Amino acid sequence: MIPEKIYNILVLEDNFGDFYLLKEYLEECLPYVNVVQMEHFKDLEEQNSIDTFDYIFLDMSLPDKSGEELIQEVLNIAKTIPVIALTGFSDQSFSKKALELGVTEYLLKDDLNSIELQNKIFDKENGILC
Repeated sequence: MIPEKIYNILVLEDNFGDFYLLKEYLEECLPYVNVVQMEHFKDLEEQNSIDTFDYIFLDMSLPDKSGEELIQEVLNIAKTIPVIALTGFSDQSFSKKALELGVTEYLLKDDLNSIELQNKIFDKENGILC
């Protein structure tokens, strides 16, 4: 029997409540998931390797970096790992800019739930169902 894939997900989020909700939604979506939280951009910079992560969820406002600069630097570190931007503010022009910079998806925290993650991020064809 082939073991199920374990998804390793990094969440850059300084608000524990937001992190906890996202973690619950991810656990509803993925049968096997390991969710790691980092609260500061510097925590990511100090990692020797992030190659084990399948996805990076990125809050757009961290204590030590935010906005476009944060996106560009995380994308440089992430290389081929999909980066999903998370925000509490609806800003159409910035969401468009974030997507142009290279984030995989731009999600509003208030609209987030396991179904939204399924529809926007995880592929039903690969058997991932919320």
